[in-house]
Amino acid sequence: REDVGGGLTAVSLTAQLLGRGVLTGLVRRLPPAVVAPIRQTGGRPNSVRGLLLRWLGRGLRRGGIPRFVRTFTLVDNPAVSFVNADSLVLHQLYWWGERGWEPELVPWWRHFCQRSSTIVEIGANVGYYTVLGAKAAPHARYICVEPHPFSADLCRTHVALNVIDSVQVIEAAAVSDATASSIELVIPWEQLGSPAVAFLTAGSELPRRMADRPTTSITVPTIDVGSLLDVVDLLKIDAEGQEHALLLGAWPQLLLHRPTIFVEVLSGTPKLRDLLVRLCAELGYRCYAAHSGRLVRLATERIPVVRLREEFGTNDVILTTVTDL
Repeated sequence: REDVGGGLTAVSLTAQLLGRGVLTGLVRRLPPAVVAPIRQTGGRPNSVRGLLLRWLGRGLRRGGIPRFVRTFTLVDNPAVSFVNADSLVLHQLYWWGERGWEPELVPWWRHFCQRSSTIVEIGANVGYYTVLGAKAAPHARYICVEPHPFSADLCRTHVALNVIDSVQVIEAAAVSDATASSIELVIPWEQLGSPAVAFLTAGSELPRRMADRPTTSITVPTIDVGSLLDVVDLLKIDAEGQEHALLLGAWPQLLLHRPTIFVEVLSGTPKLRDLLVRLCAELGYRCYAAHSGRLVRLATERIPVVRLREEFGTNDVILTTVTDL
């Protein structure tokens, strides 16, 4: 019962992985006739049958995507397509569509993409936001950065699958000091089955439940964050605990261009939260959380303490100097 971090023992970890493997094996063998009604229900329990399908779907979505699926469109947005791959994001999207992954944030991402001419996304993962943003703003120059080879490859695949030619995918880790041409990232145990998250250990504000359990590492090239933001209207950062370092490293560009910023703000991130307060106080930004189809402005004194997930159902905030929202 060796402790592998955060109180998790080797026995409980093994049990979790075995359980996940059994469920994955079950879901992969499901026939289309079983899958279709669950996806069509989409989590709207307007009948006893709907409640049952929703309950069943909650369990099945943890097992991934059935084997017969090669590519799929979203049940609530058939204009975009994705491939069947071992990714939590894709699993959620397959079963629930846009309601399955950060539904509060997606409409606002489209909204700001449509108003932008140059978009930079740092931490693109498998390219979900990349596809939605590029589809919403085909006129815009779109740069997305993803360090993990698995995710970067999926991002390129999804860009091609959706016939998008405005996106440049950069397979590298954005850093505030690119004096070294490469850097080592670690992968936590949660991502062994779907290797889509990798992060820096030095200076990270990643939650301990992830940062304390690295199991392997990869070496990736680097790119200086300042060079990415020479001209930018819209910036999205989801960098696994490095958000504060990247924003601070890009301060001259933020001062010059004042791009709208989407940034993930987890609990236990005092450096990032303090920097967001500085952006509001010194660069004239306003900070918002997306909730129920509207933007809720956060007073600067709330930024250091607000529990975003509990109050708004999302971990991201939007900082902008735009007044006509």
